[in-house]
Amino acid sequence: MTSQTQTIWIVRHGNREDFGNSGWASQAERPYDPALSDDGERQAQEAGRSLVGQPVHRIFASPFLRTIQTAHHIADAVDLPVALEPGIGEILPTVQQIPALLPADEQLRRFVRVDSAYSPIGHLAYPENEADGHRRSGQTVQQLADAHPEHNLLFVTHASPTIGIVRHLTGIQERISVPLCAIFTLQRNGQNWHLVGEGGSVSHLSDTATSLRYAHSG
Repeated sequence: MTSQTQTIWIVRHGNREDFGNSGWASQAERPYDPALSDDGERQAQEAGRSLVGQPVHRIFASPFLRTIQTAHHIADAVDLPVALEPGIGEILPTVQQIPALLPADEQLRRFVRVDSAYSPIGHLAYPENEADGHRRSGQTVQQLADAHPEHNLLFVTHASPTIGIVRHLTGIQERISVPLCAIFTLQRNGQNWHLVGEGGSVSHLSDTATSLRYAHSG
């Protein structure tokens, strides 16, 4: 294991189009895969601007639409491709099978920064309880960080996987709040990870009211 310092950022996606529309899912073609709302797009853009100048080397995103959109805004800001990694995908304890997501060819057509050559190391597996999802998310990030010790990595995911990742890497067990478009920064020197600051920062957002309201939804 290298002794050099490695940094990872974990970013929750921006606000979802269904959060302000309780009937959205009943009419949707992909009810578990909402897009960002208009203010969610702005949040993602603001997150991207806040990361300009940071030494980000690679970006990984959950394959759900809202996380791809958020990652794409960040990737535009820092000029990097986006690798879609199912291992950090949403945790859905009540879902019994993999939900319908945007097809791969559509992902590539709509999001030019998606890296078509990337081979995922994890996969989506439903049914899955929350504890298993936390473990899956944390182990995926640990594997990727170990595989690229010379790189600083950024992960765009959901609220529950963020909790799993932070707990798995740092050992923190107390309550973790994950506002929309919050950015968690973790660093390690050797094998020990620590959380930089007190938790997920939303200081980059121009209006945090929406972010804080939906702290625990995916």
